[in-house]
Amino acid sequence: MTLAEPWRLLALLVVPVLWWLSLPSRPQTAVLTPHLQQWQLALAALRRRPPRWSRWRFLLLALAAAFAALAFAGPTVPGEPGPSRLVVVLDASASMAARGPDGRTAWARATDALRTTLPTVPADVEVTLLRAGGPLLRRHGASARALHDLGDPAGELDADLATLAADAGRQPGAAVWTLTDGQGGRPLPTAGARTVLRAAGSNAAVLAVRLVDRWPLPALDLEVDVAAFVDAPGIAALRVSGAIAAPSERAVELAPSAVRTEVFALERLAAGGELGVRIELPGDVLAGDDVWRAELPPLPAPRIAVLADAEAGPFAAVAAEALAAEVGGSVVAAAGDQPVGVVLVEGGAIDLAPGAARAVAFGARMRGAAEATAWPMPVVADWDRQGALTRGLDLSELRLQRAWRGVLPAGEPFLWADDAGVRTPLAVVVAGTGGIASVHFAFRLQDGNLPLLAAFPQLLRRAFVRSYGEGAAPRVRSEQPPAGERDLRVAALGDDVALPPFATPELDLAPWCVLLALAAVALRAFVR
Repeated sequence: MTLAEPWRLLALLVVPVLWWLSLPSRPQTAVLTPHLQQWQLALAALRRRPPRWSRWRFLLLALAAAFAALAFAGPTVPGEPGPSRLVVVLDASASMAARGPDGRTAWARATDALRTTLPTVPADVEVTLLRAGGPLLRRHGASARALHDLGDPAGELDADLATLAADAGRQPGAAVWTLTDGQGGRPLPTAGARTVLRAAGSNAAVLAVRLVDRWPLPALDLEVDVAAFVDAPGIAALRVSGAIAAPSERAVELAPSAVRTEVFALERLAAGGELGVRIELPGDVLAGDDVWRAELPPLPAPRIAVLADAEAGPFAAVAAEALAAEVGGSVVAAAGDQPVGVVLVEGGAIDLAPGAARAVAFGARMRGAAEATAWPMPVVADWDRQGALTRGLDLSELRLQRAWRGVLPAGEPFLWADDAGVRTPLAVVVAGTGGIASVHFAFRLQDGNLPLLAAFPQLLRRAFVRSYGEGAAPRVRSEQPPAGERDLRVAALGDDVALPPFATPELDLAPWCVLLALAAVALRAFVR
């Protein structure tokens, strides 16, 4: 115990004064009387005693004065030296989701260690928590002690743990505690205390998925890059499931740390939904990078209508049926009340504005336009070999008996004929707003051999796709861990370092001294 103001103990000089004041007063004069016996009997009848000095009452009074003087001098018990702040650096990188030998993740063991230790830290110690992994998060005070809103381990360390710990340790009166799994090829922090949550082992990962969506067609192509970070070659199961017509699974042999690409040709469901790619390897300790997920938008499943004049042959109706079967649509009457997604037109005059509606028109003129004139035996000169509609198609065998001049609206040509040495468009595509487009040919289907060519189904399919434009893109719902968080075979070496004892505040004894003084005064009232 120490005294803040020892000189104030001079107040104890009041104790002799109190002793002198506590003595019973003596009679000032002596009176002789023959009635002493009667006086003594009267005192006895009143149960009074002659005034006398009480040592117990004086002792309690002296104690009360001593405690009051001690409280006045400022007695304290010095506290223990040590840090008055605690900075916790918590590794929240993706590798912290790896499972250790006990089946629990390093992240779960780290948060359990915090929940066990932080309540034992003195209440006057200021606690700051730094969550390192992805964006750096800071929590202070009660929020840090309650582990408020820490989330799950994800992403890569934006800051080096050793640097964070060293910077925090330079603050006056601060102790640092780092909790990490020691993965990622980084050295363990040397500043302050640390807890190493080891979870080393084999890991297989879906590195990347490249998706080619044939929307509005059901075809879907996947290129999946996978790798296994193991010590010896192993067999993994690679599965694709979800919003596809038939789940696909294959066994994949993976060499250590080598990337392998698997290609899947799939057919998606018209309703859309979640598509998942999963790799499974025995002994895999990190499940976070085993799955890739994406949300596929639904296919349009359009209603296809056919408009044909009296001279049209059966080709348009047959093409509509084949197209509806391929894209999951249906053929409806053009004059019905139901909305129509795509219109196949052959011949005649139509009211559809070019580019304003999804249409594929063969030899049809816009209503109100000048009368079309016949163009006998046009010779196909060339086609757009790089465009989306005709890339890779062979139209060299296309023969036409006739075409029609003046039926094509203004648009982007992709098929030409030789008209007396001048390239004249035979087909154009007109782009409208919102991705809508219409495709127009200057000839009817029965005016040539286009329906008999091998390229016709592909050309019709592409015209359908072009009329719909670009649909909603698949939305990837999972992010793959960064490269530095995948190989979990070797962790950094280093032992755990315990936290130092924290500083304890000095204890002020003055209130206790005052309380004891009051207790002595109160007890004196019961002593005679």
